[in-house]
Amino acid sequence: MAETKVAPNLTGIEQTKAGQSFTEKLSAEAMEFFCTVAKLPFSQQAVHFLNAYWAEVSKEAEFIYSVAWETIKYADMHCKGIQLVFKYDEGNDLDFDIALYFYEQLCKFCEDPKNKNYATTYPISQPQMLTALKRKQELREKVDVNFDGRVSFLEYLLYQYKDFANPADFCTRSMNHDEHPEIKKARLALEEVNKRIRAYEEEKARLTEESKIPGVKGLGATNMLAQIDSGPLKEQLNFALISAEAAVRIASKKYGGAAYSGGAGDAGAGSSAGAIWWMNRDLEEKKKRYGPQKK
Repeated sequence: MAETKVAPNLTGIEQTKAGQSFTEKLSAEAMEFFCTVAKLPFSQQAVHFLNAYWAEVSKEAEFIYSVAWETIKYADMHCKGIQLVFKYDEGNDLDFDIALYFYEQLCKFCEDPKNKNYATTYPISQPQMLTALKRKQELREKVDVNFDGRVSFLEYLLYQYKDFANPADFCTRSMNHDEHPEIKKARLALEEVNKRIRAYEEEKARLTEESKIPGVKGLGATNMLAQIDSGPLKEQLNFALISAEAAVRIASKKYGGAAYSGGAGDAGAGSSAGAIWWMNRDLEEKKKRYGPQKK
């Protein structure tokens, strides 16, 4: 008799139509997994979601990356009083008041006439306009899966795409699927680029301020600022970009869309398509801003 594989223990979750289990209680095992993912940086939460629902949500990936992710980071920076991006350490969740601000900014972006193409290109990603009172009720009763009084990016994504996604199904699709070593290597290489960007931008900001000082000190800073793109910090950033590009290329070639179960034969298979897409998109953005400029 063929061996029957046992699915993750999701006892306590009513397996109903997508989107209807947001108020159902997750099992201890599923809740532990969910909370672990929800404590990762926003970008890694997005990757877990995209991996789980790539077949359904791949056409919305650009909106998630360039609009939703940017907006939730902006809301988090607003909460923490941070104005310069290079000083920001990516967060993982928002309290309800800042979550209201996040939705307000997201709705404002989508309703702006200059962004009308987003409404037609990414229809299921459009946020629903609600009053603050109704929104907070939705956050408390439906979006906040783990009832911690905060909203993670994962919770936002699951609720936004509730026509085909819900916490129970997410756990079923995602549990027991480890990150492939080559994908982890590429992700860490991109994180190294972030460190080099911060060092470069911090020095650039320092020199910019010093250049405003009258006299020799200001002139010296102005001269150094003019040479910063040929200096060691930019060289280190360029090297990190080249290394990241190579790592992402290897991961994409080997495992783009492929499955990995961490060597556990009975663990099933999880897609890496979302991770591959996200890393390539992130690399593209970094190269656009900090890579060699075409003359």
